[in-house]
Amino acid sequence: MTTSIRFDPSAPYEVDESDVPFARPGGVELLARVYRPRGEPAAPLAALVDVHGGAWSRNDRTSGVVHGRALAASGLVVVSLDFRQGPEHKHPAASADVAAGVRWVRAHAPRLGVDPARVGIVGSSSGGQLALLQAVKPGAPEHAGTPIVLPDGSLGAGPADDSVVLVLALYPVADPLARYRYVLSRRDEPPQASGFSAKRLIDAHDGYFADEAAMAAASVTRVVSAGEARGLPPAWIAQPELDDNVPAAVTEALIVAYQRAGGRIERTHFPGARHGFIGNSSADTSKAIALMLQFTSAHMPWREP
Repeated sequence: MTTSIRFDPSAPYEVDESDVPFARPGGVELLARVYRPRGEPAAPLAALVDVHGGAWSRNDRTSGVVHGRALAASGLVVVSLDFRQGPEHKHPAASADVAAGVRWVRAHAPRLGVDPARVGIVGSSSGGQLALLQAVKPGAPEHAGTPIVLPDGSLGAGPADDSVVLVLALYPVADPLARYRYVLSRRDEPPQASGFSAKRLIDAHDGYFADEAAMAAASVTRVVSAGEARGLPPAWIAQPELDDNVPAAVTEALIVAYQRAGGRIERTHFPGARHGFIGNSSADTSKAIALMLQFTSAHMPWREP
């Protein structure tokens, strides 16, 4: 008997996983891992595009397996992206690929069983910056140009709409320039037991961004504060208490800017948690997943206007 799938945080459904090519910028094939609840949708499902962290220079679409499976088990389609990274590629290459990922989901909505009006985005760390930037700058000309794999297998621009209806960001590097200056201030420190390495992060910033001006251009906080945002979808932020990778002041500045611009943004503090906690199963990971589902339930447009 085929299971009838609908969004239900208490399900859980079994999950199918598959890797598919979604884009091919400059002849580089990019893959997406699709997590999909097994069964037939009772109605078209909501989707989340997932953007991994790794300081714009490491990790891949498989990094989000823990939360990808959990979110899909609740009746969401999760599409975790590969994208171009430094030092081989420079900003805004990753942002162009993330925008392409959103367009790909809409182009393939019938096959995925997805409602194209219900596409959100989730990201962690540097992926949180990329997710937030996509959320506030849909349709940005500088993020165009990555061709997607269309349903017939050809390459093309696909749907013009690369907007998202909500954004979930875990410990995002919302202001790359502020974080760069923070790690520069710690450049003489040896690597920490927590995994923090100022040298590694400095090298990653220098590898992906051409200069400090590019870091400033990619700052979500600056974009929102300067009135350059093209959208302000509902946003949820996870802030670990013991995050030595993203200073609390960086997150606070984002919250203040978003609220002043009229956007709705919620923040959850995670006492005792460290940067990157979502990558492993833990009580904090379970809490974050439950809260992401709760936020999605509250802010996804489940009913047609």
